[in-house]
Amino acid sequence: MSKPTTERVEREGSEFTHYPEIGLSIEYRDASHRYWLHHEGERRSAVSVTSALKVLDKPALVAWAERMGVEGALRLERAGQLVGVPPEDAVRVVRMQSMGADAKRDAGADRGSAVHEALRSYCALGTVPKVGDFPTGVRGYVQGLCRWLLDAQPEPILVEQIVGSPRYGFAGRFDLLANLDSQRTLVDLKTSGRVYAEHHLQMAAYRTALVECGDHAERSLVVSVSEDGGFTPVDGVAEAEDYLAVFDCHRAMGRVRRAINAREKAEEVVP
Repeated sequence: MSKPTTERVEREGSEFTHYPEIGLSIEYRDASHRYWLHHEGERRSAVSVTSALKVLDKPALVAWAERMGVEGALRLERAGQLVGVPPEDAVRVVRMQSMGADAKRDAGADRGSAVHEALRSYCALGTVPKVGDFPTGVRGYVQGLCRWLLDAQPEPILVEQIVGSPRYGFAGRFDLLANLDSQRTLVDLKTSGRVYAEHHLQMAAYRTALVECGDHAERSLVVSVSEDGGFTPVDGVAEAEDYLAVFDCHRAMGRVRRAINAREKAEEVVP
């Protein structure tokens, strides 16, 4: 397989990844987080790999959001900032003070960006970056990545590569394809502190799309880095059919929602 090429069209705000050997180009727009597949003379919308996984029940995420909200409200109450605030308005105040789940989620995005910046630096220069070059709040996570890089010594092949599946209609961006322990390994980084089932499904989707793009991975690995500088590598266990079952559920839910919306709109115009 020849190395795929990437170009960015600034006027349109799109990034194109080209796979000339199979006649596929994948368009991505960061502003809308949307993908399109250009294949066999057609441009069609593609579902994001991670968007399809939103159909899954995530009880741990719900519990985490509840805990963040309660902790934020308690801190504000003890600081005297909820005095006289009606209970039904407490959530609004917590959000305004950046003390709830939304703020924690945004902080997670910041540390994810830092870890991926560190990975790009390693792949470009061949040496681990200096942890001190990163903001204090993300240094533990960057340190975890650096410790894994020193321990695993991956040989990068592709980094932050967009792949897509014309057959099924999904696309996404994986973090790293590298030679690792004498195996061609697909690697994804997480800053969640642990590896969840949906992370395994995500890797199965990337491996499926990678094959359609003319390449392959012999294994997948999710590397979770934590605030204390630790890292946990977990081999992927999901297969292509596991992700495709979830993907089918996502599409089914989409059809049902569209049908409901169409009926409700039709009922609105009835005199």
